[in-house]
Amino acid sequence: MTKTLKDQLYEALLRSMASGHLEPGLVLLEGNIADIFGMSRSPVRQTLGRLHDEGAISRFDGRGFLVGRAPGSIVRRSLTAADFRAAGGRASVKRTDSWRALAERVEHDVVLCSMKGRLELNELQLAKSLGVSRATTYRILLQLQSLGVVEKVKYSSWNVVPLDDDRLHQLYDARRQLEPFMIARACERIADKAIQRYLDRLDQAQASYPRIEASQLDALENDLHHEALEQGGNAEILTMLQRTRPILLISKHLLGGEIELPPGDPFFAAHRQVFEAMQQRRAAQASDALHRHIRDSEALVQERLANFRHAGELREPGYLRWLSQR
Repeated sequence: MTKTLKDQLYEALLRSMASGHLEPGLVLLEGNIADIFGMSRSPVRQTLGRLHDEGAISRFDGRGFLVGRAPGSIVRRSLTAADFRAAGGRASVKRTDSWRALAERVEHDVVLCSMKGRLELNELQLAKSLGVSRATTYRILLQLQSLGVVEKVKYSSWNVVPLDDDRLHQLYDARRQLEPFMIARACERIADKAIQRYLDRLDQAQASYPRIEASQLDALENDLHHEALEQGGNAEILTMLQRTRPILLISKHLLGGEIELPPGDPFFAAHRQVFEAMQQRRAAQASDALHRHIRDSEALVQERLANFRHAGELREPGYLRWLSQR
């Protein structure tokens, strides 16, 4: 029997709190959780009320709830899907109208095809393929557009933005300019507990590697290249960096699926250098470490991309049509 949305959310929150990925004192906001799970606020509000009644979370003099019965401090940060995936769960609920789950599927197909050329995406065909309304399809496409994966060209027609060598280099160039600056600013703001949590996750992954899920690698990438950068406190730069997301999507959809995980350390040591410098509040050292990591990773990703273009097999869905030679 399928569990209700509230029961699924309740279990996801409990699991993430028990594992420490939702740490004591963390502020839980109704809207933030609703956005992550793609549901309305009503079931989130009822689930938080249940957890409060059971003593798993507590109220405080502010909006939302705090993780724990009587936490010693307040931790304010935005929750992401990675907080739930890293705890061995999911950041979605099982239902026939889960647009986020559908968006993940479309993202996978579109990103893989974008590595081999330019395509046209037909919005009507996509809606038919997914068996959903035009409104749901449009919501998915807006999400992909925000990531720089597709661009609208005319009514019901979109183009998939190709991930060629030149574009990949430009995306890396943008990251080299922006991310080290933001990580230096984050050194002044980020909590010690957050840094330690990122280091602990790296240790856990390294101890199990390569017997880990590709989703866990994606969650670790998110720790450094999204969550930690958020602490830099410049929303405009974060919006700019959102357009560089295709870089991370390459590895997300290739590693552990289309190609095997690399035999050696994929990025653990490089991330650890950044976090350890942040832990010591050495902003310049953290910035330099992140710059080196981005510089070195470009060659690796370019190689993966070249290999996939040469030997990777594609089964392009019916809603995509090639516009350029593969």
